[in-house]
Amino acid sequence: MVEVMKGVHTIDLSEAGRLALECYVLNCPEGLVLVDTGMQPSAVDKIGAELESVGKAWGDVDLVLLTHKHGDHIRNLPKVKELTGAEVMSHEGDSGDIQSQTGVDVKGLKHGAALPYCGGIEVIHVPGHSEGNCCYYLPQKKTVIAGDTIFGDAEGNLEAPPERYCLDAEQASREIRRLLDYDFDALLITHGKNTMENAKEKVEALCK
Repeated sequence: MVEVMKGVHTIDLSEAGRLALECYVLNCPEGLVLVDTGMQPSAVDKIGAELESVGKAWGDVDLVLLTHKHGDHIRNLPKVKELTGAEVMSHEGDSGDIQSQTGVDVKGLKHGAALPYCGGIEVIHVPGHSEGNCCYYLPQKKTVIAGDTIFGDAEGNLEAPPERYCLDAEQASREIRRLLDYDFDALLITHGKNTMENAKEKVEALCK
């Protein structure tokens, strides 16, 4: 588990021959928050091992946040729920579908909802990739956890999510502009290299 900034950890869940894939753990004073669960069964073992490496366990996870309903983000949710007993949340646009797909109760969140972890985690609804695709904004850390709202490559170049993965690719590309309403330096994504400084400027350039 790599601590990309104090209290924010990334776990590499990538599998050979597949897209780069990461999930995130927030070590908040209120408890651990896991953002997304990965797809392959091996991801559960990877996350568990990484938690142990920093003296934590599945039982320390209080909250699971999901960025959207696609399988590479939610397929392990039933097992994670079993291991943690944590509350599970997503944007309300996807919560019903996630619940139907996984059998796990998911609390639907509205755009702008603030969660009492790590000084406040704000929900940013950015539809297009899916109906309820969202980002999680950490204002105290000036960081956006963007999930699949933005993709990247190994060099750190950013792009809108590819059309083949989107419900509405045009909307997905257009609505990235919503992030410009927030003050952030770091952008953490699921597929590609994270941007740890000057991220808002790079997103502005992407939106032109």
